[in-house]
Amino acid sequence: METHNLGSTLQYTQLIWTGDGFIEAAAQDLWERLPESLRTIALCEIRSGNKPISILENQERQVVLLSLAKGPLIPRDSDERIIVHTYHEYGNYCYDGTTATYEEAQSGSFLSFENPEYEDESF
Repeated sequence: METHNLGSTLQYTQLIWTGDGFIEAAAQDLWERLPESLRTIALCEIRSGNKPISILENQERQVVLLSLAKGPLIPRDSDERIIVHTYHEYGNYCYDGTTATYEEAQSGSFLSFENPEYEDESF
């Protein structure tokens, strides 16, 4: 596991997924703090072939974000519990290289779906 301190955010990468959680204690703690609705969606995505690539906590906002390697493989629309973001707006974690984020409305936590075909052209 690698830990990245990004100011008020701690991100964990290079994780080992067990099928229903992480081997690494810090990542597992964040997984357990992720709202059940997002965990359910994430598990469906993982069973469909997606892969968790990182998990982070924004300590200022007290939100958890699980990042998946691609997708979403199972598209969904926004509803009263989950807000689907497909472009960047302040605070929604949908940045360049991200296809979509799913925000749990009550907690503000997220699933992030990366675009594996994205190439950063800022270099």
